[in-house]
Amino acid sequence: MKTPTCILCLIILSALTSCDPVHKLILENQTKSKIEVIYYSALDNRYLGNKTLDTIEVRGLEMNKVTLSAGETIVIGTVVAMYTPSAHHIDLDYLEIRYGQDTIQLTGKNAILSAIQKVGKLNWRLIVK
Repeated sequence: MKTPTCILCLIILSALTSCDPVHKLILENQTKSKIEVIYYSALDNRYLGNKTLDTIEVRGLEMNKVTLSAGETIVIGTVVAMYTPSAHHIDLDYLEIRYGQDTIQLTGKNAILSAIQKVGKLNWRLIVK
C-alpha cells in the first residue's frame, strides 16, 4: 500500500514542479533596415530559425554573425516566468549590433542584461530602434 502512494505523490510533485513556464529573452530589430548581430558563445541553432549564420574574427576571437531584417528577432536567453531576468539567464558573453553608421557593443552578461527591458507582463526584450 505504501509503494503506490509514494509513486502517486512523486507523480503529482513532479507535475507541479514542472509547471513554471520558461520565457525567452529576445533581441528584436525594430529598425526599418537590416542589422548585423555579432555574438560570442554559440546560440542554439533552433533559436536562429532559417537565418544564415556566418563566422567572423573580432579581437582575435572567432564569433558568430547573423543578419536580422526589419521586425526579425533572435533568442539570446531564457528565464522562468516568475523571475526577473538576471545575468546568468543570458546565453551570450559578447554582443555587438551594427546598423547604419552605428554600433552597439555589450561586453559581459551584465552589460547585455542592462539593455533588456520588460515589454508586457512576461516579455523581456533588447530592442534595437
